[in-house]
Amino acid sequence: MDRQKILTNLNNFLSIQSISADPSYSSSISSAVEFLQNQLDHLGFQVKIIRSGHSTPPLIVAVREVSSSAKTIGIYGHYDVQPADPLSQWHYPPFRLTVKDGKMYGRGIADNKGHIIQNLSALQELITTNKLTNNLVVFFEGEEETGSVNLEKLLKKAKKYILKADTFFITDTGMFAKSISQIFYALRGLVYLELKVQVAEHDLHSGLYGNQIINPILAIAHLLSKIKDSVTGDILIPNFYQNLRKIPAKELNLLKKVKRSVDNIKTISGAYQIISARQLPSYLVTKILPSFDVHGINGGYSGEGAKTIIPSTASVKFSFRLVENQTVKEIEQKIRLFVKANLPQGVRFDLKTLSADEPFYTNLDNFFVQKTAALLSDHFGNKTLFNRSGGSIPAAEILQRLFQKPIILTGFTLPDDNIHAPNENYDEEMFWSGIEALKKIYG
Repeated sequence: MDRQKILTNLNNFLSIQSISADPSYSSSISSAVEFLQNQLDHLGFQVKIIRSGHSTPPLIVAVREVSSSAKTIGIYGHYDVQPADPLSQWHYPPFRLTVKDGKMYGRGIADNKGHIIQNLSALQELITTNKLTNNLVVFFEGEEETGSVNLEKLLKKAKKYILKADTFFITDTGMFAKSISQIFYALRGLVYLELKVQVAEHDLHSGLYGNQIINPILAIAHLLSKIKDSVTGDILIPNFYQNLRKIPAKELNLLKKVKRSVDNIKTISGAYQIISARQLPSYLVTKILPSFDVHGINGGYSGEGAKTIIPSTASVKFSFRLVENQTVKEIEQKIRLFVKANLPQGVRFDLKTLSADEPFYTNLDNFFVQKTAALLSDHFGNKTLFNRSGGSIPAAEILQRLFQKPIILTGFTLPDDNIHAPNENYDEEMFWSGIEALKKIYG
């Protein structure tokens, strides 16, 4: 394995600022597509670029057939990344590979460009050594960080290629700890909303109009306080929990094996306090419960000094994570009814859903999952663990629903990888070892 060539490819890929959330980076999205197309062409794949409109990042689909009688492995990844903000908190340039003290740094290295380079490097080794025995369908999207809003449409356009896969590998998660691999069988869904509230045509003097005019920031604050009980952690929207699946004892026993202590969660997160909800252990609440979080409030004056106004408008961005048996449509309807009922009369408001994806849950009792778990156990020398994640990867649910094939969610980053945060990183040893593991899986 030519490590220097792999590092060069990784650096070149990381240097492309393929930020899907910001339209001004559309040329970088195109550069990422061109980079991957060249890589796949070089490996002898038949490459198709599937498009859906000028502004939508395309789906890259690549097919390589070994034998008509061989199994076909589908491999998914995403080439878009989060913005690097806040830049001041990065210790190294975000869009350049830095290797230091056993860590590899750069925006997207853990989520998901590092995994893509691992996959391509493993495939190149298998192809050049004539050890590839499975057919391959490799596909990369460019909107995962913005909710994969066009992925289903793009996959349907590429159906004749994707349908060939007997199973799908999504390497977009991580290890439980160094050399302890895990396979995820459930992900939470997401409904992400923005609420804008307007109370007047322009800002007003707080001395002249205080007590007379509704303050939109306070209206939002009162609404948010009604959504969640700060003591119990319960979401208070009526019937919010009515369809929750009861977790059986067998599954709870699996999750005990991936239990983390409060101190360990504090260390990994850097948080000062760990809380819980519904009287459950804190390690479970991100896995089996839905959640509600506020991401930002905007309104009024926040500059230097004092400005005594009642702002005319304010806005808030917030989201709900969902678990299996909950649906986006059902929860979104309940949210809208609750917001309408709990904002003061006389305000104008606009509630938009910015992103949404369904929760994912899959059965572990299938050949591909069990074989992958065994290969990972053998490679890393520790039994593979089965886990649920509080995060969302829309592709998992979409692929399962469209194609009804086993989904295998795994990956090789460590819990301190800082995805979506400054100093995103990949453990150097796990990066190289992950390539070797993928060679065993795909071969």
